[in-house]
Amino acid sequence: MSESISTQESIVRVERPAAGVAVVVFNRPVRLNAMNPSSVPLLTQAIRPLADDPETRVVVLTGAGRGFCTGMDLSSLDEMAPRELDTTIAWMQDLHGFSVELSRLPQPTIAAVNGPAIGGGLGIALGCDLRIAGPGARFGATFARMATGPDAGLSHTLPSAIGHAAAIDLLLSCSVVGPEAALQLGLVSRVADDALAAAIELAERWAAIPGHASRAIKAILLRARAADIETTLLDIEPRTQADLICHPDFFTNAKEWLDSHH
Repeated sequence: MSESISTQESIVRVERPAAGVAVVVFNRPVRLNAMNPSSVPLLTQAIRPLADDPETRVVVLTGAGRGFCTGMDLSSLDEMAPRELDTTIAWMQDLHGFSVELSRLPQPTIAAVNGPAIGGGLGIALGCDLRIAGPGARFGATFARMATGPDAGLSHTLPSAIGHAAAIDLLLSCSVVGPEAALQLGLVSRVADDALAAAIELAERWAAIPGHASRAIKAILLRARAADIETTLLDIEPRTQADLICHPDFFTNAKEWLDSHH
């Protein structure tokens, strides 16, 4: 089953290939799924309702055709921001709406990178919890070629994923790397012959976990990353574990495990 959100064309589809799994498909294949200012609100509109959907336990992002997402569509320069500083800042904040919604999703997210993930497209991929690259995947942050800097969250997520030295090298060298090099760098977690099929298979395994538990696991990892070890040990983990232990699912699952081992 799939849903489309569109004006003149179906810019984005939301498909449901398995129970608990939503696949968000960027659908501008002729432009390698590049974004323009008018398409970003549609992407945001597609992903926002998933956050509160109890039936969605895992979200997969991928692109239609040969590309994942190649960032901003430069053929839409006539839609680009004016040169006044304050207006341009507001325009950029609007463009980041999709990445903000992605970062707010409580469900685990997987990027099935089937083709080029360049610029803002790389930012979207790194905004997911895990990335799987297909044979046609390419990764680059080539902003410097246009005398611009990273966006779509890359100034935070890129060094977090691969370290400061590798991040600044990728940004200033304007390198574009394939799936195996991306795996070595730490941009992706695995390489597969079919990125989407591998992502859906993994998503189904994750979706078998009770939704409240998988959301809590993602949340605790994000909170602990920004905290020191003492805060993690004395506050974040005890509170999260207590919430989960007091949930009826814990006692049900624990009893089933005990019964099966006696």
